[in-house]
Amino acid sequence: MARAIPPQTRTPADELRDLLAASYAVAVNSADASPDALKQLLFDLDRIQRLFPRLEAQGMDLRPERVTWQEVQGAVRRHGNDIVAGVRPLGGLKALREALPHPPDLNTRWWWRLDESQAAARRRRVLLTLALLAGVLLLVAGGVVAFQRLFPVDEKVTAAYEHKLNAENDVVHGRFDEAIQELEAARALTPDDPDILSLLAALYDLTGQNEKRDALIAQLRDRYPQSTLLSNLAQSYLLLGEVDRALMMTGEAAKADPANPQSYLIAGMAYEAKGDVRRAMESYQIAAQKANAADDYQTEAFAKVRLANLLQKPHFTPTP
Repeated sequence: MARAIPPQTRTPADELRDLLAASYAVAVNSADASPDALKQLLFDLDRIQRLFPRLEAQGMDLRPERVTWQEVQGAVRRHGNDIVAGVRPLGGLKALREALPHPPDLNTRWWWRLDESQAAARRRRVLLTLALLAGVLLLVAGGVVAFQRLFPVDEKVTAAYEHKLNAENDVVHGRFDEAIQELEAARALTPDDPDILSLLAALYDLTGQNEKRDALIAQLRDRYPQSTLLSNLAQSYLLLGEVDRALMMTGEAAKADPANPQSYLIAGMAYEAKGDVRRAMESYQIAAQKANAADDYQTEAFAKVRLANLLQKPHFTPTP
């Protein structure tokens, strides 16, 4: 007579290992995960955090699991943008956070506040980018003033520029909806301004308004070469703190037109925003060379100014 096999008991340690494996799988594939799966990920991270002290108090050696836990948290941080975007259909992280019985602490259950920590990081990157871009304005300020004295600027252009400045201020403070309103007002005044259209397209992209984004990109594509379009979009994403996206687009712009100095200039600013001084300098050097070959002396001057500033930084040591 066959003997029945007793059912195996699933221990809390088994649950911990299963949760770690499942959470890592969801985190690294968060771009394709459903909103409910991402929401469950957040609760699973809470459960994992509670299980560790409980099991270790029982004398269990969880050093391998601790290593896996660090890998899971690293994956969540790396894919934070996808997680934040993925739960928007559920009202966003803020709504999910406010539905919890107790507010999560940023130092312990930080995954519930990914949107806040990312907003702070984005704000720092935006401020740095604005500081870099301000160099362009300082570089050409004298020429602009002289031009305005000889040829007064259209009032619509001036008003549109003010709206753009307001939008940049909104971006710094994470007010994307308000920034879109300002840029739409600027667009109504100067409907063909590529900087306004590019920044507006990037904002629509980051806020999930894909149809409006695609319409603006199509409008830009009809008027500008592919390399110019990609360079403008790269600068807009850089302004919005999306440094990696900007770098990807500068690479595509350089492939579309290797002679375009703007792609290398913006790449230099992106690397500088990331703190990668070596690659920033390499990009600025290439930008200056290509700008000189194209008789684009303004871009050449700005690239050389940025390069000189990096050379003067105290942490830079020239290679012998």
